[in-house]
Amino acid sequence: MSIVKDQPAHAGHTIAFKINGVAVGRGQRLSGNRSFGTENQYEIGSIMPQESVPLKVDGSISMEKYRIRKKSLAELNLSSYGAGILNMPVFDIEITDKYTGDIIIVYRSCTLSESSEDFSANAMSGENATWKYLSSDYGVPESE
Repeated sequence: MSIVKDQPAHAGHTIAFKINGVAVGRGQRLSGNRSFGTENQYEIGSIMPQESVPLKVDGSISMEKYRIRKKSLAELNLSSYGAGILNMPVFDIEITDKYTGDIIIVYRSCTLSESSEDFSANAMSGENATWKYLSSDYGVPESE
């Protein structure tokens, strides 16, 4: 059995994440998604597609975390409960390897899309946020 820092697979305990360079604690789940709006091109005389063409990039990242007093996402200026969204800055979310410091992925220019919180009897309270991002990469911004 190897020690954690030498294991090749990533697990929740081997990564760290920062928003605008600041570690955000008590995160329970991060989920990044991207869609490329790919559509098939067809031609008269054939039911078969001739080419698949990506038309747009649409990316989002969602986070679930425990809600902490005085450190909610809204209090950290990463979420909003209403009109405050009009004054929120865009920011980057960076996922790194805790042991090597290598960047795993960066979500750039994130803007809040939706947020929620949950409170239940006999359970930890939590909050969720989803941000749209303009681009993502492995530490070096990609270009067209």
